[in-house]
Amino acid sequence: KEQGRNNYQFYTQKLTDSAVERVALETALRRALERGELLLHYQPQIDLNSGLLVGAEALIRWQHPEMGLVLPGRFIHLADESGLTQPTGEWVLFNACEQMRLWREQGFDLPRIAINLSGQQLQKKGIVEQVQRVLRKTGLDPSHLELEITESFIMRQADEAVDMLKRLKKTGVKLAIDDF
Repeated sequence: KEQGRNNYQFYTQKLTDSAVERVALETALRRALERGELLLHYQPQIDLNSGLLVGAEALIRWQHPEMGLVLPGRFIHLADESGLTQPTGEWVLFNACEQMRLWREQGFDLPRIAINLSGQQLQKKGIVEQVQRVLRKTGLDPSHLELEITESFIMRQADEAVDMLKRLKKTGVKLAIDDF
C-alpha cells in the first residue's frame, strides 16, 4: 500500500517483521503516557546577531524501558496514525509551560518557550481553549509561550488556519511558522 497504486509487491519476511514491530511500538507508545516515559529536552534558541539566549524549544523524547531513548522520527507518525497526537500534544504543552513557569520563578530570565503544534492538533476544535486552559493551570504568562505551526498546515487549511491563528494570537501567545 505504501508504494501506491498500480504496482505489485512480493512478500518477504521483512514485511511481517515490520508490521509486528509497528504494532508493538504503537502499543508501547499508548502505555508510554501512562507510565511517564515521555520527556522533554530543551534546545536553546540563540539570537545570531547578539549571541543572547532568546528562548528554548521543547522537544519530545521517549525513554523506552528496553529500547532506550527513542527519537520523534520513530514514533511521531505512529502517534498521528493511532490517535495519540491529542493527548501527547497536550502533555507536551502542559509540561513545557510548567517548566517555563518554574524556570522564571527560579530567576532564570528565559524570554519564551517554543512548542511545535501538529496539524492534527490544530485541526481539532478546541485548541485555543486547550492553550488557554494550560496557561491558566500552569500560571504561565502567555507572552512567554511561542507556538510553532508548520507552513504545510497553513497552506492546506488556509481559511481555517488564518481564523484559528487569529484566535490564538488574541490569547497573547507568540506564533511562528515552522519548516518555512
